Amino acid sequence: MIDLDDVGALKRNDPQGMRERIAELPWQCRQAWEIVEGQRFPADYAQADSVVILGMGGSAIGGDLVRTLVRDLCPVPIFVNREYDLPRFVGQGTLVIASSYSGNTEETLAAFQEASRRGAKLLALTTDGKLAQMAENLLTFSYLAQPRAALGFSLIMLLSILTELGFVPDPRPDLEEAIEVVEGLGSKVREEVPTSQNPAKQLALLLQGKLPVIYGAQHLAPVARRWKGQFNENGKCFAFFEVLPELHHNTVEAFPYPAELEDTGLILLLTSRLYHPRNTLRFQVTEEMLDQYGIPHWSMEAQGRSPLSQVLSTIHFGDYVSLYLAALRGVNPSSVETITYLKERLAQI
Repeated sequence: MIDLDDVGALKRNDPQGMRERIAELPWQCRQAWEIVEGQRFPADYAQADSVVILGMGGSAIGGDLVRTLVRDLCPVPIFVNREYDLPRFVGQGTLVIASSYSGNTEETLAAFQEASRRGAKLLALTTDGKLAQMAENLLTFSYLAQPRAALGFSLIMLLSILTELGFVPDPRPDLEEAIEVVEGLGSKVREEVPTSQNPAKQLALLLQGKLPVIYGAQHLAPVARRWKGQFNENGKCFAFFEVLPELHHNTVEAFPYPAELEDTGLILLLTSRLYHPRNTLRFQVTEEMLDQYGIPHWSMEAQGRSPLSQVLSTIHFGDYVSLYLAALRGVNPSSVETITYLKERLAQI
């Protein structure tokens, strides 16, 4: 097992530099905004009656986050599509944004082609690939990383597009605050900070040999999903996420029978002072019940004044936890051997 305070060992376990990509989140956000700012889109795009974001994995999570962040600001519905096909409502009035880091994600390409056949208003975000060749209205960025490590681009480019089209107010004050909060947090959780002062390393140690189950609500619900995905892909461990208040209508029935979690599980609660008061109360009661039934749990409150700040800073923290989990498990956080094998098998058939 790697000593988390051995910076040299952490770097050797991370030959592709996932730690550097994680640290670059504030820079990614600034670059992403500049790429889109001032872009000219077809005039009728601003008259779309719905927005559908196509994507999978690390590219799709940006859509989930944007949809949640602007739900009370955007006058048209936003839908994230993780399928080969499209919902029936998609048509000429729909703005369809394909987000694919590689530009070769087969589900995204299939749905994009279907959107084209239906006459939808099309836009694509990618680094290259088949999507770049297919799309007439295209925004590209250059960034060498695993797709999941380019979240700053996929999230902020989508937010900036909605801003340029007039669907949401200018979020730049919140974005500047968010970047400042993330930079401050990064100084506390980067690999040079010893475990005794580093809460991300401390949580990674708590998660050793445990099954993480992440609870989130409202703007932090897709963050819980992001943590789950990062623990899977970077840490190479099983993880799951759940959303309040929905889990109070089903999952809590398992609380009195905690045999599966007493020794192997750890519930992670992502809380926020921006939650609806009833959701804040629900988190408090959830912790009471977890204590009552002896289920191990850990809680953190999101940092920042705005939902965007809380989203980005909590993601940043979880990304570092996943990096340290990878070190503790002795696995390369950038490798995707199983996903690559799966794609190769699908291509063969």
